[in-house]
Amino acid sequence: MPIDAGDALVRALHDHNPWWEHGTEAFSLPARQKSDFYHLARPDESDSQFEDQPLLGLVGRRGVGKTTLLHQFIHHRIETGDDPERFLYLPFDADPLYQLQSDEQLRRAVRYYESRVLGRIEADHPHFILIDDVHQIEHPNKPTIDGWGVPVAELLEDVPGRHVVLTASAGIQVERELESVAMPAEDYDIQPILPEKFRDYLFTLYPDLEEEDTRVSPTSLRTGENSLPAALQSGEIESLIAELRQKYEKVADVERRIQSQVVDYLAMGGTISYDLDGAAESAADLTVDDYAQLREDVRDALYQEVPGFESIQTIADLERLCALAARNRGAEPFRYQDLVELFDVDRRTIADSYLPALAELYLLTGVTEYDNSRPRSVRLYLRDTGLVTALADGDASTVRNDFDREADLARVAAFDHTMRFAYGINAIQGNDETPTVQYWRGREGEVDFVFEVDGTPVPIGLAYQSREREESLEAVREFKEAYDVPLGFILAGDTVRGRQPIEDLGEGIIQLPYWLYLLLC
Repeated sequence: MPIDAGDALVRALHDHNPWWEHGTEAFSLPARQKSDFYHLARPDESDSQFEDQPLLGLVGRRGVGKTTLLHQFIHHRIETGDDPERFLYLPFDADPLYQLQSDEQLRRAVRYYESRVLGRIEADHPHFILIDDVHQIEHPNKPTIDGWGVPVAELLEDVPGRHVVLTASAGIQVERELESVAMPAEDYDIQPILPEKFRDYLFTLYPDLEEEDTRVSPTSLRTGENSLPAALQSGEIESLIAELRQKYEKVADVERRIQSQVVDYLAMGGTISYDLDGAAESAADLTVDDYAQLREDVRDALYQEVPGFESIQTIADLERLCALAARNRGAEPFRYQDLVELFDVDRRTIADSYLPALAELYLLTGVTEYDNSRPRSVRLYLRDTGLVTALADGDASTVRNDFDREADLARVAAFDHTMRFAYGINAIQGNDETPTVQYWRGREGEVDFVFEVDGTPVPIGLAYQSREREESLEAVREFKEAYDVPLGFILAGDTVRGRQPIEDLGEGIIQLPYWLYLLLC
């Protein structure tokens, strides 16, 4: 019997593209779009980020929602009047047979689509080829099979109105392949897809918070006369404080409702809470199986996807490093020497191989001390608090009943949201590089997070529990004096005293509620 795998993808095209026959009825999607949907699809505009360049890569670890985003985009465009035939979806992880001679399978699938499907409609509008899990068909060790870059470059050549959208685990997988075919940098863009933020979870749970009167937008804190960059430049913080107070007033009437959901978000994180069928108002609704699935998704990401972009011999060490970070919850930095002895590898393997691989998947970020050119320690932050719960506890009961554990997860979530806050501010200033969020140790205590805006550091102290406030405050004051910066922040938990929600503590230090900070990131 001859081996017949070369047309496997073509034979399954209609199964993977049911909207060609059934339109919007073919979809089964979450009730709310993922947060990235809004800036990618631009539902209130005539075009989308998918059309800003010939090729767009969406990157992120398995389970974060890249496939969901693709289907939400297709559904939205069909619902708003586009022909279903304008969208070809090719999932290369759906069947291992698609990965055999994948260069020819991809070409054959597109030829079939062009002649049998796209040919049904007028060709004067854009059409989209969406290739899911493209990292499965790189084939660097198969000299007779082209990696996906070659056929994709051919697909874009001399075809006006065609846009290719790819998904992969890490940006380097897309960059490496496109560089191999000499695709100009201006012809493609790469967009990371991360777990949902606290504000996304709230909007899913309480859609009314997205209405104009109650929607708290971070845009005016990123740019404009009342923004953080403006305050850093002028040294005057009054306008920034007024802006923060105005944002608080928008949701002051529902403050307790928002506060009550913080612990549930901390226990669930931004991946598992969105994966559920409908928003989970309480983490108690989750089962051990839900967290077990999250662990399995991460394990699959490590064992199946890391080898595609990092030469790491002991993949299990990455899983062990995640488990170690989950137990520590960012409480104390690890000495590099201790990690070297624990994992029985050299420091270069930890610092230049393990940590970058985990960072590429947005699973874990290692941070060092601010303004220290020869750091001896590193702090490990998982980027999703649900994964911390999954690896350290197995379910949400411990978090929901232990205030100290809740405070630990609050630290992890604050780091992740600060990374996003820093990226948003720097991006709007024209700096698209991944921000660095570090910590700083002084004589009076530790500043939890430090990031820079146009070279000026911003210190942030976390006081989730009342006993942490004075040390955090003194540490921020010491940092401000040491680096002569105009302002700093204290993030106060519900038990921390304050005369008003947004409080000017003097000396350029602003105290604001922890929940509001998450909402603004």
